[in-house]
Amino acid sequence: MAEEDRSGQFRAFYRRFRELIFSSRGKDVLIFLLFTCVSYVFWVIMSLNDDAQRDLDVRLEITDVPEGVMFISDVPKFIQVNVRDKGTVLAGYYWNGTPGLKLCYEELIHYPLKDRVALPEQELTARVRSLFPSTTQIAGIRPDSLSLIVTDLPGATAIVVPDVQVVPSPQCVISGPITVSPDTVTVYSARHLAAVPRTVRTMTISRSELTDTLVAEVRIHPESGVRIVPDRVTITVPVEPLIAKKRTVPVTLLHGTSASTHGVVMFPSQVTVSYLLPMSLYSSESAVITVNADFYERSGSKIPLTLGAIPDYYQGVTITPDSIEYLIEQKSVFPVEE
Repeated sequence: MAEEDRSGQFRAFYRRFRELIFSSRGKDVLIFLLFTCVSYVFWVIMSLNDDAQRDLDVRLEITDVPEGVMFISDVPKFIQVNVRDKGTVLAGYYWNGTPGLKLCYEELIHYPLKDRVALPEQELTARVRSLFPSTTQIAGIRPDSLSLIVTDLPGATAIVVPDVQVVPSPQCVISGPITVSPDTVTVYSARHLAAVPRTVRTMTISRSELTDTLVAEVRIHPESGVRIVPDRVTITVPVEPLIAKKRTVPVTLLHGTSASTHGVVMFPSQVTVSYLLPMSLYSSESAVITVNADFYERSGSKIPLTLGAIPDYYQGVTITPDSIEYLIEQKSVFPVEE
């Protein structure tokens, strides 16, 4: 039944559409659209015959780099070339892509004392110019020359030190060590450097109000005359919500009465310790908690309570009650028969 309704709706729509198209008003609309399309085509053709100026990205590749040679400087991936030519020529670059520039390492000019290879402006311009037809005018090149620091020294291992400034939300906590992956990198340095760094720092991560574990890819802080591989690491800051927990703990009396004929009775002898801890430890943690009542610190009929050593992951620890009452009782002494 539903299929018949849809078929009837389609036939009704098709009938109304045909009536609209073949009406006098519909024919006027079709003629207007036809002339609009023809005008657009003529405008595109005329525009393509005019001169235009565009920026093109020419991919740069340095080939045949000797084994053991490392570029300290960042080799540009593209050379931006500002060209002027007919629109038809520039449209061809848009559809087919721009040509790439390959430079052999031996073509570069070597400056061994400066740990540097270079290609002067005139030579680079000539090489770029050879990629384009004679009708194309080169208006500018960026960069206009190449000057790259290289080294043939072997890489040294350096430890990555994370620069992290994070603050969890009030109901969360950093629940473990901050980790870096990888935790070591390879450092390549130019010969003119006096010493190779043994540690490198990441760029600063600053976050606040964290409610979940932070995983961030961070760049290594760049240093002059040094190339670091890899130049990015992943920093993980474990963050968990805090869960409330309570435990009943017996009170331990410290420095009771020294007389053997007296004893101290505490009211109550057990108290409740409340604290917050990371959610992942709620079921598994079994740390020993001690609550002490120091008899020397008594005031009137009460002794204040203090906590013994507790784990570092405990937060907001409270004792209920925070003091106890005490009573000194005299022990019965029976004479010893001879």
